[in-house]
Amino acid sequence: MWRKRLFRGLLWLSGWASLGGCGGHETQFRLNVVYLHKEEVAAKSRLTDEQRQDMTEALAWLFGTPEEPRVPDLPDGALGELLDAAKLQAAAGRVGPRWAAERRGLHRRYCASCHGVAGDGTGPLAALLSPYPRDFRRGVFKFKSTAGPGTPPTHDDLVRIVTEGNPGTAMPSFRRLPAEDRDALAQYTKYLAIRGQAERFLLALAVDEWEPGQRPVARLPTGTNPDRFPEPVEPVRKFLIGVAENWRTAATKVGAVPARPSEEDRAAAISRGRELFRGPVANCVKCHGDDDQPASEAPDYDDWTKEIIDPGRPDAWRQFVAVGALRPRLAQPRTLRHGIYHGGGQPDQLYRRIRDGIAGTPMPAAAMKPADAGPQDQRLSPEDVWCLVEYVLSLPGRGSE
Repeated sequence: MWRKRLFRGLLWLSGWASLGGCGGHETQFRLNVVYLHKEEVAAKSRLTDEQRQDMTEALAWLFGTPEEPRVPDLPDGALGELLDAAKLQAAAGRVGPRWAAERRGLHRRYCASCHGVAGDGTGPLAALLSPYPRDFRRGVFKFKSTAGPGTPPTHDDLVRIVTEGNPGTAMPSFRRLPAEDRDALAQYTKYLAIRGQAERFLLALAVDEWEPGQRPVARLPTGTNPDRFPEPVEPVRKFLIGVAENWRTAATKVGAVPARPSEEDRAAAISRGRELFRGPVANCVKCHGDDDQPASEAPDYDDWTKEIIDPGRPDAWRQFVAVGALRPRLAQPRTLRHGIYHGGGQPDQLYRRIRDGIAGTPMPAAAMKPADAGPQDQRLSPEDVWCLVEYVLSLPGRGSE
């Protein structure tokens, strides 16, 4: 109990002091200098301070600021279908006098202490948490109903994680918030992810194609929401069209989950699942361990961490920490006997996690056999995946480690 009170106290103090309660104020999103440094190291070149400022201003021209977010105008209103400007306004801004009157500042009030104002996962409390809060700017989300590592979550997926939280992590449930506030937070998370994807594209473009001292985006027009993309940021428009389409069609990529085995078949499914868990195809035991057979594979890093490490240079990560990255941590496989599952422990959620893998992590998708597979095909069937789910769900009742 005292740990919860301490955490809540730290959360309140960090949020109050750093995010607006004592007058703290971020008028612009911080540039993704960690990714920029990675691109500069790879290209052996460096943007000037003026060019970096141009990047910040170009992104503000496209997406607005933490105080006044903006939805870039794309053909057919592609982003307008995804992002509701009024809901973004509710989530944006500081927690201050306007809160009670206008219901603003939801992101800073509830999310930014961990995820940061820019959604970069480096809020004031981030370094104290394990696992670290998610950096939304890659557009990669671990727990979702859609299949494929490059497929974004659905809007309902984002609302669910805001509502239910993430068991086994510092991400709490916000079930008590009004539904419209949870929806606005999901909208704003999507906005930060899309903005972050565009930022990474623009930074890589600048490092790869700009000449030393060249400042093409300094010629951007002034004004409010742009109704056209001038030549300097035209490549970003084309990139954003693809990003918007990927998010817009995410709901069509939700993988169906077949019916769960009946209660009468549960014991046989658990027995079959144990064989698969240890067997060469599923081979879950190599990471998670099982009974008297310990894990045989060393823990790996997730994709966010892999951006700042170099296997050939053990200390390379230090230069990224110097510009704002968090220290690398291994992505630890779950101890399944504890019965606490990141992303939720409903049977259908576990089914998807086994079949589709966990995007951005070492957890791979299962090797699934097609419907017309022959009898010699050793890959997993949908029934096999359910057997694995039943076995995983049985583990917490099999005694302590």
